[in-house]
Amino acid sequence: MDVKYLLVVVFLSTVLLLATQRTEAKRRKFVLLFVLGIGLLLRHNAFLKDLHTETVLGMVIGLLISGLFWLIIGRYNPVGSSDNIKVMGLDD
Repeated sequence: MDVKYLLVVVFLSTVLLLATQRTEAKRRKFVLLFVLGIGLLLRHNAFLKDLHTETVLGMVIGLLISGLFWLIIGRYNPVGSSDNIKVMGLDD
């Protein structure tokens, strides 16, 4: 088992899933397309290097970490919308 590759897949999948979770609803389709592209690159790399077990295990661990983050933080702190942002100036 290639531990370095496993850690890279865990990190990459966790970051991509957290980015998807914390993106506002308007931009989520674009982020999902980006995540799908990176996922296809990971799949292609797994086929080239014959590292299927490490890739699947890394994605499952990344999914668990992302789910734990959502359970602890994301559920109680939802993503805001850019429409609700108000910039305060000197006259406000």
